[in-house]
Amino acid sequence: MRRGKHEQHYLLTEKMIDFEKALSKLDLALFAQISSQSTDDDKRSLLACQAAVRDLVPEYKYLEIGSYLGGSIQPHLLDNQCQRIYSIDKRPPSQPDARGYDWVYLNNSTKRMLEMLSKVSAKTEKITTLDADTRTINPGVIADKIHLCFIDGEHTDESVVTDFKFCLRILADRGAIVFHDAQITYNGIAACLRHLEAGGVLFKAYILPDVVFVIEIGGFPLHQNPKVLERLIDNHKAYLFSLKDNDSYRRFANRFPFGALRRLKLKLRGGNINQ
Repeated sequence: MRRGKHEQHYLLTEKMIDFEKALSKLDLALFAQISSQSTDDDKRSLLACQAAVRDLVPEYKYLEIGSYLGGSIQPHLLDNQCQRIYSIDKRPPSQPDARGYDWVYLNNSTKRMLEMLSKVSAKTEKITTLDADTRTINPGVIADKIHLCFIDGEHTDESVVTDFKFCLRILADRGAIVFHDAQITYNGIAACLRHLEAGGVLFKAYILPDVVFVIEIGGFPLHQNPKVLERLIDNHKAYLFSLKDNDSYRRFANRFPFGALRRLKLKLRGGNINQ
């Protein structure tokens, strides 16, 4: 998860909101009750994917890995077409990150999440929670075939691949798996794509602003939905966001003495000479 800049939005609950109208506009008020560790463009991309899924499957099932406070569950909880929500989170006080440091999560509990979600909608009975890691969960405990999976758990390449393979086992014949923070776990996502290719699985993959990576499985054309397509056309935003977010590593590599040593090595080896 990553904290981003957020616009200010008034709080809306189920009684106060016209859900269909809000979703049609990708209205960020659908995320306003509970803080979500994503940028505004991330949220709009997630809403676009939700709109596309519900058009393809009128009674869809949703599963996410890494829920924390439940911010990304909000719009699905408000959606009457979403029949079941599964939340998988092992609820650690902290967890590793591929950038080399741990993220700390204060008061990280399912009880707290459900209390917060109950203020969004009283229909929390459609949420099934599992306080565990996908490494230890038997996929058989997921009673439904899932149409949309959202992976936003431990941000390491190994965990992303593990979570992805779990999602594949519980996904419907046609469905989508969505990753958050693709600029962090890109090596893990690349490994997921290689896994699909090696297995001869039909898929399409693409990035949406800012860092929402989508894999459609089995001919599940989210990208044909106008809301997704519009954001897909603007995927230059995702490309530039990812590079800028990782630019600190380039700046570090160019600092003294690292940059000087690399330039000296290139000069001695002639690696910087074009012929």
